[in-house]
Amino acid sequence: MFKYRQPCNWDNKSILMTILIFIVWGTLPFIQQHDSFQNYTLNLVGILIFILVICGIYYCPKYIEATNSLLIIGKLISKKVLPLADIASVTPYQHTMNFGAPLGSSGFMGYWGHYRNQELGKFFVYGTSLDQLILVILKSGKQYVISCKNAEEMSHQINLRLSKSTAS
Repeated sequence: MFKYRQPCNWDNKSILMTILIFIVWGTLPFIQQHDSFQNYTLNLVGILIFILVICGIYYCPKYIEATNSLLIIGKLISKKVLPLADIASVTPYQHTMNFGAPLGSSGFMGYWGHYRNQELGKFFVYGTSLDQLILVILKSGKQYVISCKNAEEMSHQINLRLSKSTAS
């Protein structure tokens, strides 16, 4: 069986939020500081945006791929690899409740990080859009919400491989 891959398409909110934060970051050096508190505040904002950019580069997904034995979340500079043997279920997920992001991004370079809502409890998101999502639940209880181009088809392709790997 061949691998199956879908891109993670960006929604307008992620694009706009990313552009705005980069514009703010780019203009910080040109803001006139009149006292040491303003200088400290601008430096702190610049450092926080820099940390956010580094995290965004690390977590922002590019694609999701299913192979015969792995589910791979391709990110900008790394990959998150989940063995199919560790996956309990995969379903399309329609986000009906607000996602609270206690530690993550709600639009800058996508939606990524640790989230929480009443429906799922705690989960980790790798997304660039909230329109097409899949919910991956591991046997350990960990949950991942991942965006892709077509959640129905991606879920189907992963489940095909899951059924074949358990039959073997």
